[in-house]
Amino acid sequence: MLNDGQVRELYAEGRFAPKEWTRWQENYLQFLNWVQSQNDAELRSPASQERLWRARDITPVGPGESVNVTGAFTDPEIVEGLVSLRKTSWPQDATSRAEAIQEEGDRILRLVRERHSKRQPYARMWRAFAALLPSEFHCIFRYDAHVRTARLLLPEGTRPSHVLIRARLRDVLGPEGNELSEHVLRSTFCWWLHEQFDAISHGTTPLSSTATSEERANSVLTLWPFGKQYKGNSSPRNGLELYRRIVQACLSGTPRAELVETLKSSPEFSAQSSAALRLHISRVASLGLIEARGDLLHSTDAGENLLESDAPDILVERLLERVFPFAGLLRLLSAGPTTASKIYQHLQFIYPKWTETMGPAQLATWAKSLDLIEPAPGGGYQLTAAGKDWERRLPKVLPAAPKLEETEDSDDILDLPSVTSAPIVAATPWPAFERMRQAFAEDSTAKTFVLQDIQLRTLHLAWHCNPQRRFVLLAGLSGTGKTAIVRQYARLYCQFLGLPTDDHVAVVPVSPDWRDPSGLIGYLNALHAEPTFQAEPALRLILRAARNPSHPYFLILDEMNLARAEQYFAPFLSAMEQDQGRLYFHGSDEPINDVPPSVPWPKNLFIAGTVNMDETTHPFSDKVIDRAFTMEFWEVHLQDFFQRQEQRQPEVEQLLEALHGILKPSRRHFGYRTAAEVLAFIAAAGPEVSPSLRIELLDQAVFSKILPRIRGEQSAAFEAMHQALGAHCESLGLHRSAAKVRQMYATLQATGISRFWS
Repeated sequence: MLNDGQVRELYAEGRFAPKEWTRWQENYLQFLNWVQSQNDAELRSPASQERLWRARDITPVGPGESVNVTGAFTDPEIVEGLVSLRKTSWPQDATSRAEAIQEEGDRILRLVRERHSKRQPYARMWRAFAALLPSEFHCIFRYDAHVRTARLLLPEGTRPSHVLIRARLRDVLGPEGNELSEHVLRSTFCWWLHEQFDAISHGTTPLSSTATSEERANSVLTLWPFGKQYKGNSSPRNGLELYRRIVQACLSGTPRAELVETLKSSPEFSAQSSAALRLHISRVASLGLIEARGDLLHSTDAGENLLESDAPDILVERLLERVFPFAGLLRLLSAGPTTASKIYQHLQFIYPKWTETMGPAQLATWAKSLDLIEPAPGGGYQLTAAGKDWERRLPKVLPAAPKLEETEDSDDILDLPSVTSAPIVAATPWPAFERMRQAFAEDSTAKTFVLQDIQLRTLHLAWHCNPQRRFVLLAGLSGTGKTAIVRQYARLYCQFLGLPTDDHVAVVPVSPDWRDPSGLIGYLNALHAEPTFQAEPALRLILRAARNPSHPYFLILDEMNLARAEQYFAPFLSAMEQDQGRLYFHGSDEPINDVPPSVPWPKNLFIAGTVNMDETTHPFSDKVIDRAFTMEFWEVHLQDFFQRQEQRQPEVEQLLEALHGILKPSRRHFGYRTAAEVLAFIAAAGPEVSPSLRIELLDQAVFSKILPRIRGEQSAAFEAMHQALGAHCESLGLHRSAAKVRQMYATLQATGISRFWS
C-alpha cells in the first residue's frame, strides 16, 4: 500500500498527465453535471434512465455494454431505487457506508437480473451508481483493474471497495469540495494508478499513458502463438459454474485431492468422474484462474475477477488468448450466420487433427454459454452483440496450425485402431438360443449349474432383443449362481465363435466406495507434467468392443448395487439411451495413453449386473431399471442341484431340504452355494466318522452357514419360522443350533428384531 506522501506525489503527476485524457475528463464532467441538473421527476423518465444506464462518458465497460437492461428503464421499483440514492442518508463511517451501498446495489442488481436480463449488468449498474454518487466511486468496473488500484490504496487484506478507495483519497488529499471536476480527477487518477501498477509496485518511474479507458476497453487482444495455445476446451455441463466453483474453493487455498472431493459433494457435479474433474481443474489453472503455491491451489486475481463479475469477460478473454481455435469461431461468424455443421467443418479445416466433431462442438458450447453466439432467426448461429465486441478486439491475423504434412512425422500423433459407429455385421453369425441351450446341456462345467430352460431363454432374448441396450440385471438370492451363469454363457458364446474368452469377457467386482465412473473406466491424472490415463479392465474391454464391432464382448458387474449405480454407471446409462450415444473418458481433444476422448456406444457390448438385495446394498432408481431387462433368481431347486452332485449324501440333503422349506416363507432361505458348502463340509469328515460326531458336525454346519442368514423384524410368519426351525433342530439333536434359535426368538420378542449377530 502506498503511504500518504506517495499518494500525494503521484496525484500531483496524475492530475496533469496524461494530457490525452482531457477530452475524456471533459465528457465525464459534462455527464456528472447533467445528472446533477436532473430533478427526481426528470431522472425518473425512461429517457433519463436509459442515458443513466448508457453512461459511456464515464467509462465504457466493454462487452458488458451488450447486456440488455431495457426493461429496467420503466420498472418503478428499480427506477425509484436509483433515484433515491442521491437523497439516502448513508452512514458516516466509511466501512459501514461501503456495506450499505453494496447491499443496495446487490438488491437492485438482483431485481434487474430476475425481471429484465439473462445476465447481471454488473458493470453497467455500478457505473450508474458512480454517476449518482460521484464522491463514493471511481471509474473502474473491471475487477482485476479494481483490485490493482485497491492494492495501492487500501491496507492488505481489505476487500476492494470503491467507497473505501475514495475515502482513502479524501483522507490523504482532503475533501473534494463542491466542484464535480475534482471528483472526475480523483476518479480518473484511480484508472491511472491501475495502469501504472507494475511500475509503482516495482518502484520505477510511471510510464506516460496515452490510452483512455475507452481505448483500453477496445484494445486488440494479444493471442498466444499456435504452439503455445491449448487445443480445444472440454465443455462440461454447467461449465461456467464449474469453473467458478473451482476458483471459489481455492480462495483460501486447498489441496488438489480435497478440491476434487469438494466438487464431488456438490449435486451439480456429483455425476462427473474424478478424472474429469481433475482435468477441468488443470484447465482452470492453465487459463490462469488458479495457481499452485506449494501443496495448495489458490485463486488468482483473474480468478477472483471471474467470481466478482457476472459477465465472465475474463474467461472469454483467456479462452480467446489461450485456446485454439476459439478466436477462429468468432472470426467465422463475423461474416454472418452459419449452420452448426459448417462451423464444425470450418474448425476442422483450420485444425486438421480434429477428425471428429467433438472438439468443435465443445468450443461452440462454450461460445453459447458465454453469450457470444446465439441462434440466428433464419437458422444456424450468429454473433451476439457481446460476440461482435470481442471479435472486433481480435488481431487481423489469427494464430494458425501448421500444415498437416509438416506434422505427420510428429511423435504426438497416435496410430490408434479405427473406432467406428457402423452397424454390426458379424463375420460369423452369433449363436442362436438353441445352440446355447445345447452348449449348456453338453458342457461339463455348465451342466452342473441349476438353470431352468425359461431362465436361459430369457437371458438370451434379453441380450438380443435390443442391440442398443444389451443390459440385463440378475437379482435375487445370494448364492443362486447369478454371476457364474452369465460367465458360463459368455464363455460358451465366445467358444462357439472361436474367440478367446480372456479378451472378450471382463468380470468387474463393484466396490462400495465407487462414487464416479473411474472404477470402471479409469481416470486421467492431469496433474502430471504429461497427463496420463489409468485404464481399468472395463475400459480396455470397451475399447476392444468399439474397435471390433463384429465381435461380442461381455462386461459382468458383480454385486452391482454395492454402490449407487446412478453415480458410477451414469455415462453408460446415458450413452446406451441415445441412437448416436458416446461414452466419454476424458476431456482432452487428443488420445492419452491410447485412450481416445470418447467412443461411439458399442452395440456389441453385453452387460450383466448381478444384484443382491439386503441392508448392505442400494436400490436402483427408475433410470437404471428402465434401461435394463431384470431377471429374478429367488427360486432354489435343491432336488435338481443334488442330482448334479457326484457324491450323494441323502441324510444331509434331507436336512437341507427341510430347513429350506421352513425358511422360504420368510424369504430367508439359502441358495446353491450354501447347500454345496454344507455338503462339502460333511463330506470332508469322511465316511468313517461316528454317528454322534456326524450329528455334531451337522449341528455346526447349520449354525455356521444357515443361521447367520436369519434377520428381520417381528411378524406372525417370522415368529412361526423361529418356532418351527428351533423345534426341527431339537428333534434332530442339533442342540447348539436349537439353542441359538431360541436365543434369537427371545431377542425378537424383546426388541422386535431378530438377528444372528446379537
